[in-house]
Amino acid sequence: MSRKSKVSRRGFIKDSAALGGLLATGAIAGCGPGAPVAAGPGAPAAAPSGAAPPSPAATPSTTGTPPVAATTEMRYRTLGRTGLRVSEIGLGAYPVDDPDIVLYALDHGINYIDTSNCYRGGGSETSIGKALKGRRDRFVVTTKWCPHHVGKPPKKQSYLDQLDASLRRLQTDQVDIVLNHEVGKNSDGLGPARLDNPEIFEAFETARRAGKVRFLGASGHDPDLMSVMHHAVEDGRFDVLLCRYSFLDYPDQDRLIARAQERNVGFVAMKTLAGAKGADLDRFRDRHVTFKQAALKWVLSNAKVSNLVISINSRRQVDEYAAASGRPLEEADVAVLRDYEQEFSTQVCRYSGACLPACPQGVRIADILRFSMYHDAYKQEARAVESYAGLVAAQRAAHCQHCSGFCEEACHYDLPIRSLMIRAHETLS
Repeated sequence: MSRKSKVSRRGFIKDSAALGGLLATGAIAGCGPGAPVAAGPGAPAAAPSGAAPPSPAATPSTTGTPPVAATTEMRYRTLGRTGLRVSEIGLGAYPVDDPDIVLYALDHGINYIDTSNCYRGGGSETSIGKALKGRRDRFVVTTKWCPHHVGKPPKKQSYLDQLDASLRRLQTDQVDIVLNHEVGKNSDGLGPARLDNPEIFEAFETARRAGKVRFLGASGHDPDLMSVMHHAVEDGRFDVLLCRYSFLDYPDQDRLIARAQERNVGFVAMKTLAGAKGADLDRFRDRHVTFKQAALKWVLSNAKVSNLVISINSRRQVDEYAAASGRPLEEADVAVLRDYEQEFSTQVCRYSGACLPACPQGVRIADILRFSMYHDAYKQEARAVESYAGLVAAQRAAHCQHCSGFCEEACHYDLPIRSLMIRAHETLS
């Protein structure tokens, strides 16, 4: 069997028989009704079903305004050695423009927010700040450091300035976690070496002593993500990882997650919908569960995952995603995911990076396919267009029109990369 054939068949489908056995015996940890969520030594007990979570942050409330009570059965897990209790479903806040959506999410038990100073030019943090006011102690808030996004040097003062700007927009004096954002050779030219920068740790220690941040982490999107994240885990100074994880990314990420748990590093999953093929998902809505719910339940069936974040900007999304928490992964869910994989496997980029060395022009293939996903599947058109515009001309997909498609020969998953790139260039230019 060729290497391509071997790799293209490895996914959760290859373990369907074993998964079926686990489902039948209820052996998947932490996902059955009423099952306790695995937590570290000394972690507090899970919040009672339907009850508001225990206050996740040490920051005291300064307003006396009563928190919004949760009204749905959200489960909570411990975020590694931080000890923070976080909702299984977290709010990915890039598209958030209405503070009421954040409050609606809280009302449904979602207490974890992931944002960044570079999300919509700070617009995400500004919207969240309005929701946090008077309720800061009910949320775990994560923002990000990414000076390379705004052309600033990776120096201590740049990191501190970005954090101060985030705090002003968030209307708080402290965030729980700051992540080094988009660590990867394509994004920052350094990859894992960026996490060795002493300026990061000096800035974090200064901010921590000032009470502005509590924990440090890392995130990324690039093809070298696994080496980046393993580096962060082994370094010992990073408390949290934000990493893609879906049923189509398995099993590479599983090894990372297991190692993170061994080192008591919190693992937050993102990009959980395996490409989220937009309107094509409608064909799966006649099932007892939506595709998105099945995909989220698959992620949460791994008790070593701390929680997940997914972009939310509507009440309908809150209702759909929150309903995946606390529910076991069932055979019917696996059937939905299997159908999705069979339909879309050759349309979803796994960001392995195998195609990149084959491109004679140095086109940023994986990044462009990610931007295309933002545009087509996430309906975040402005984000996609701005991201594509940020590439230098030589890295864009204009070259692909007259290329022979060497990238397709290198792809382990049989993606029609050249066609996808030509379409992306026409859409995003």
